Amino acid sequence: MPNKANSFGLGQRIRTYIRFWTKAKQWQSVHSPYVFGLVKHIHSSHFDWKKYRSIESLRSKLKRDNTSISFQDFGDNGVSKQRTVRDIVRKSAKNRAQCKVLAQIIEYVKPEVALELGTSLGISYAYMAASVPQATFITIEGAPAIAEFASNNLSDLGIFGNIKVGNFNDVLPQTLKALETVDFVYVDGNHQEESTINYFNQIVGHLSKTGCIVFDDIYWSEGMMKAWQTICDDKRVSLSVDFYHFGLVFIRPGVIKQHFMLRL
Repeated sequence: MPNKANSFGLGQRIRTYIRFWTKAKQWQSVHSPYVFGLVKHIHSSHFDWKKYRSIESLRSKLKRDNTSISFQDFGDNGVSKQRTVRDIVRKSAKNRAQCKVLAQIIEYVKPEVALELGTSLGISYAYMAASVPQATFITIEGAPAIAEFASNNLSDLGIFGNIKVGNFNDVLPQTLKALETVDFVYVDGNHQEESTINYFNQIVGHLSKTGCIVFDDIYWSEGMMKAWQTICDDKRVSLSVDFYHFGLVFIRPGVIKQHFMLRL
Protein backbone atom coordinates (compact mmCIF):
# COMPACT_ATOMS: atom_id res chain seq x y z
CA MET A 1 0.00 0.00 0.00
CA PRO A 2 1.48 3.41 -0.96
CA ASN A 3 3.22 5.40 1.74
CA LYS A 4 2.16 9.02 1.93
CA ALA A 5 4.86 10.12 4.35
CA ASN A 6 6.93 12.10 1.87
CA SER A 7 4.41 12.68 -0.89
CA PHE A 8 3.86 16.05 -2.57
CA GLY A 9 1.08 18.29 -1.32
CA LEU A 10 -1.77 19.30 -3.60
CA GLY A 11 -0.08 22.47 -4.83
CA GLN A 12 3.14 20.68 -5.79
CA ARG A 13 1.21 17.89 -7.50
CA ILE A 14 -0.63 20.46 -9.60
CA ARG A 15 2.65 22.11 -10.57
CA THR A 16 4.28 18.80 -11.53
CA TYR A 17 1.25 17.90 -13.62
CA ILE A 18 1.35 21.24 -15.47
CA ARG A 19 5.06 20.72 -16.19
CA PHE A 20 4.33 17.22 -17.44
CA TRP A 21 1.49 18.44 -19.65
CA THR A 22 3.63 21.12 -21.28
CA LYS A 23 6.38 18.61 -22.12
CA ALA A 24 4.25 15.60 -23.04
CA LYS A 25 3.35 14.83 -26.65
CA GLN A 26 0.24 13.48 -28.33
CA TRP A 27 0.40 9.74 -28.83
CA GLN A 28 0.12 10.07 -32.63
CA SER A 29 3.65 11.53 -32.71
CA VAL A 30 5.29 8.32 -31.41
CA HIS A 31 7.87 6.81 -33.78
CA SER A 32 8.49 3.55 -31.94
CA PRO A 33 6.23 0.91 -33.57
CA TYR A 34 5.82 -1.00 -30.31
CA VAL A 35 4.98 2.04 -28.18
CA PHE A 36 2.72 3.41 -30.92
CA GLY A 37 0.85 0.11 -30.93
CA LEU A 38 0.49 0.29 -27.16
CA VAL A 39 -0.93 3.81 -26.99
CA LYS A 40 -3.14 3.17 -30.01
CA HIS A 41 -4.52 0.14 -28.19
CA ILE A 42 -5.25 2.28 -25.11
CA HIS A 43 -7.00 4.95 -27.18
CA SER A 44 -8.66 2.92 -29.89
CA SER A 45 -9.56 -0.50 -28.55
CA HIS A 46 -13.04 -1.35 -27.37
CA PHE A 47 -13.04 -1.72 -23.59
CA ASP A 48 -15.62 -4.16 -22.33
CA TRP A 49 -16.75 -2.55 -19.07
CA LYS A 50 -19.17 -5.43 -18.46
CA LYS A 51 -16.19 -7.63 -17.64
CA TYR A 52 -15.23 -5.28 -14.79
CA ARG A 53 -18.72 -4.41 -13.51
CA SER A 54 -18.43 -6.67 -10.47
CA ILE A 55 -15.08 -5.06 -9.55
CA GLU A 56 -16.62 -1.59 -9.64
CA SER A 57 -19.55 -2.86 -7.56
CA LEU A 58 -17.00 -4.08 -5.03
CA ARG A 59 -15.27 -0.69 -5.08
CA SER A 60 -18.59 1.04 -4.33
CA LYS A 61 -19.18 -1.35 -1.44
CA LEU A 62 -15.70 -0.76 -0.02
CA LYS A 63 -16.19 3.01 -0.15
CA ARG A 64 -18.96 2.56 2.44
CA ASP A 65 -17.05 0.11 4.64
CA ASN A 66 -15.99 1.59 8.00
CA THR A 67 -14.09 -1.51 9.10
CA SER A 68 -10.81 -0.44 10.74
CA ILE A 69 -7.59 -2.26 9.78
CA SER A 70 -4.38 -2.09 11.82
CA PHE A 71 -1.10 -2.72 10.02
CA GLN A 72 2.60 -1.96 9.84
CA ASP A 73 3.60 0.33 6.97
CA PHE A 74 6.98 -1.00 5.81
CA GLY A 75 7.17 1.89 3.35
CA ASP A 76 7.19 4.23 6.36
CA ASN A 77 9.84 2.51 8.49
CA GLY A 78 7.41 -0.07 9.86
CA VAL A 79 5.19 2.50 11.61
CA SER A 80 1.99 1.02 13.04
CA LYS A 81 -1.11 2.57 11.45
CA GLN A 82 -4.86 2.18 11.54
CA ARG A 83 -7.16 3.10 8.67
CA THR A 84 -10.70 2.33 7.64
CA VAL A 85 -11.41 0.36 4.48
CA ARG A 86 -13.26 3.32 2.97
CA ASP A 87 -10.22 5.54 3.61
CA ILE A 88 -7.87 3.06 1.95
CA VAL A 89 -9.99 2.62 -1.17
CA ARG A 90 -10.68 6.35 -1.53
CA LYS A 91 -7.09 7.52 -1.06
CA SER A 92 -4.86 4.62 -2.11
CA ALA A 93 -6.66 2.54 -4.75
CA LYS A 94 -6.32 3.47 -8.41
CA ASN A 95 -9.50 5.06 -9.73
CA ARG A 96 -11.73 3.60 -12.44
CA ALA A 97 -10.02 5.42 -15.34
CA GLN A 98 -6.52 4.50 -14.14
CA CYS A 99 -7.52 0.85 -13.68
CA LYS A 100 -8.80 0.88 -17.25
CA VAL A 101 -5.41 2.06 -18.55
CA LEU A 102 -3.57 -0.49 -16.42
CA ALA A 103 -5.83 -3.24 -17.74
CA GLN A 104 -5.21 -2.16 -21.33
CA ILE A 105 -1.44 -2.07 -20.80
CA ILE A 106 -1.34 -5.63 -19.49
CA GLU A 107 -3.80 -6.71 -22.19
CA TYR A 108 -1.36 -5.39 -24.82
CA VAL A 109 1.73 -6.99 -23.23
CA LYS A 110 -0.04 -10.38 -22.90
CA PRO A 111 2.17 -11.80 -20.14
CA GLU A 112 2.33 -15.44 -19.19
CA VAL A 113 3.59 -14.57 -15.70
CA ALA A 114 2.71 -11.31 -13.93
CA LEU A 115 3.72 -9.92 -10.55
CA GLU A 116 2.33 -7.07 -8.46
CA LEU A 117 4.04 -5.32 -5.55
CA GLY A 118 1.39 -3.84 -3.27
CA THR A 119 -1.91 -5.71 -3.24
CA SER A 120 -3.82 -3.25 -1.05
CA LEU A 121 -7.53 -4.19 -1.27
CA GLY A 122 -7.08 -6.15 -4.52
CA ILE A 123 -8.80 -3.82 -7.00
CA SER A 124 -5.85 -3.39 -9.38
CA TYR A 125 -5.06 -7.10 -9.15
CA ALA A 126 -8.67 -7.92 -10.07
CA TYR A 127 -8.57 -5.65 -13.12
CA MET A 128 -5.31 -7.15 -14.36
CA ALA A 129 -6.40 -10.74 -13.73
CA ALA A 130 -9.70 -10.12 -15.54
CA SER A 131 -7.85 -8.64 -18.52
CA VAL A 132 -5.47 -11.56 -19.03
CA PRO A 133 -7.15 -14.51 -17.29
CA GLN A 134 -4.79 -17.05 -18.83
CA ALA A 135 -1.74 -15.51 -17.09
CA THR A 136 -0.23 -16.67 -13.81
CA PHE A 137 -0.59 -13.80 -11.31
CA ILE A 138 1.24 -13.29 -8.03
CA THR A 139 0.89 -10.29 -5.74
CA ILE A 140 2.89 -9.26 -2.67
CA GLU A 141 1.40 -7.37 0.28
CA GLY A 142 3.34 -6.27 3.33
CA ALA A 143 0.46 -6.08 5.80
CA PRO A 144 -1.15 -9.42 6.79
CA ALA A 145 -4.48 -7.83 7.78
CA ILE A 146 -4.78 -6.03 4.43
CA ALA A 147 -3.72 -9.16 2.55
CA GLU A 148 -6.48 -11.14 4.27
CA PHE A 149 -9.04 -8.48 3.38
CA ALA A 150 -7.84 -8.46 -0.25
CA SER A 151 -8.00 -12.25 -0.40
CA ASN A 152 -11.64 -12.16 0.69
CA ASN A 153 -12.42 -9.46 -1.90
CA LEU A 154 -10.86 -11.48 -4.71
CA SER A 155 -12.65 -14.62 -3.57
CA ASP A 156 -15.96 -12.75 -3.69
CA LEU A 157 -15.14 -11.79 -7.30
CA GLY A 158 -14.33 -15.39 -8.21
CA ILE A 159 -10.66 -14.51 -8.81
CA PHE A 160 -7.85 -16.63 -7.39
CA GLY A 161 -5.69 -14.38 -5.22
CA ASN A 162 -2.14 -15.70 -5.15
CA ILE A 163 -0.96 -13.37 -2.37
CA LYS A 164 2.49 -13.54 -0.79
CA VAL A 165 2.62 -11.73 2.56
CA GLY A 166 5.63 -9.99 4.06
CA ASN A 167 8.20 -7.24 3.70
CA PHE A 168 9.06 -6.72 0.03
CA ASN A 169 12.76 -6.87 0.91
CA ASP A 170 12.30 -10.47 2.02
CA VAL A 171 9.48 -11.75 -0.19
CA LEU A 172 10.44 -10.22 -3.56
CA PRO A 173 13.83 -12.00 -3.94
CA GLN A 174 12.24 -15.33 -2.95
CA THR A 175 9.36 -14.86 -5.39
CA LEU A 176 11.61 -13.86 -8.30
CA LYS A 177 13.91 -16.81 -7.65
CA ALA A 178 10.95 -19.19 -7.70
CA LEU A 179 9.52 -17.67 -10.89
CA GLU A 180 12.89 -17.38 -12.68
CA THR A 181 11.29 -15.26 -15.45
CA VAL A 182 8.47 -12.73 -15.28
CA ASP A 183 6.79 -10.90 -18.18
CA PHE A 184 4.96 -8.09 -16.40
CA VAL A 185 5.52 -6.38 -13.04
CA TYR A 186 3.35 -3.67 -11.49
CA VAL A 187 5.21 -1.83 -8.72
CA ASP A 188 2.71 -0.11 -6.43
CA GLY A 189 4.03 -0.40 -2.91
CA ASN A 190 6.85 1.33 -1.10
CA HIS A 191 7.02 4.73 -2.83
CA GLN A 192 10.56 5.59 -1.72
CA GLU A 193 13.46 6.46 -4.00
CA GLU A 194 16.00 3.91 -2.80
CA SER A 195 13.46 1.10 -2.44
CA THR A 196 12.01 1.70 -5.92
CA ILE A 197 15.46 1.55 -7.52
CA ASN A 198 16.26 -1.62 -5.54
CA TYR A 199 13.07 -3.28 -6.77
CA PHE A 200 13.96 -2.37 -10.35
CA ASN A 201 17.46 -3.82 -10.01
CA GLN A 202 16.08 -7.07 -8.63
CA ILE A 203 13.29 -7.41 -11.19
CA VAL A 204 15.23 -6.47 -14.32
CA GLY A 205 17.43 -9.57 -14.09
CA HIS A 206 14.31 -11.76 -14.22
CA LEU A 207 12.35 -9.81 -16.82
CA SER A 208 11.71 -11.56 -20.12
CA LYS A 209 12.94 -9.97 -23.36
CA THR A 210 9.40 -8.84 -24.18
CA GLY A 211 8.60 -7.92 -20.57
CA CYS A 212 7.40 -4.68 -19.03
CA ILE A 213 7.70 -3.05 -15.61
CA VAL A 214 5.01 -0.52 -14.65
CA PHE A 215 5.80 1.92 -11.85
CA ASP A 216 2.86 3.59 -10.14
CA ASP A 217 2.81 7.28 -9.13
CA ILE A 218 6.16 8.32 -10.57
CA TYR A 219 5.35 11.93 -9.63
CA TRP A 220 4.33 11.00 -6.07
CA SER A 221 7.29 12.80 -4.50
CA GLU A 222 10.69 14.23 -5.30
CA GLY A 223 12.20 10.88 -4.38
CA MET A 224 9.94 8.99 -6.78
CA MET A 225 10.75 11.43 -9.57
CA LYS A 226 14.47 10.87 -8.97
CA ALA A 227 13.98 7.11 -8.89
CA TRP A 228 12.06 7.22 -12.18
CA GLN A 229 14.78 9.28 -13.83
CA THR A 230 17.48 6.88 -12.60
CA ILE A 231 15.55 3.91 -13.98
CA CYS A 232 14.95 5.59 -17.36
CA ASP A 233 18.67 6.40 -17.63
CA ASP A 234 19.71 2.82 -16.87
CA LYS A 235 21.53 1.32 -19.85
CA ARG A 236 19.47 -1.87 -19.60
CA VAL A 237 16.28 0.04 -20.38
CA SER A 238 15.62 0.43 -24.10
CA LEU A 239 12.13 1.99 -24.00
CA SER A 240 10.57 4.11 -21.27
CA VAL A 241 7.13 5.71 -21.35
CA ASP A 242 5.86 8.40 -18.97
CA PHE A 243 2.05 8.50 -18.72
CA TYR A 244 2.23 10.65 -15.56
CA HIS A 245 0.20 8.25 -13.37
CA PHE A 246 2.23 5.31 -14.67
CA GLY A 247 5.81 4.91 -15.85
CA LEU A 248 6.64 1.95 -18.13
CA VAL A 249 10.03 0.45 -18.94
CA PHE A 250 10.87 -2.24 -21.47
CA ILE A 251 14.03 -4.30 -21.87
CA ARG A 252 14.08 -5.04 -25.56
CA PRO A 253 17.49 -6.08 -26.96
CA GLY A 254 18.44 -4.48 -30.28
CA VAL A 255 16.08 -1.50 -29.85
CA ILE A 256 17.58 2.00 -29.86
CA LYS A 257 17.07 3.66 -26.48
CA GLN A 258 14.05 6.02 -26.50
CA HIS A 259 12.00 7.87 -23.89
CA PHE A 260 8.45 9.16 -24.36
CA MET A 261 6.27 11.52 -22.35
CA LEU A 262 2.72 11.00 -23.59
CA ARG A 263 -0.71 12.38 -22.77
CA LEU A 264 -3.52 9.90 -22.35
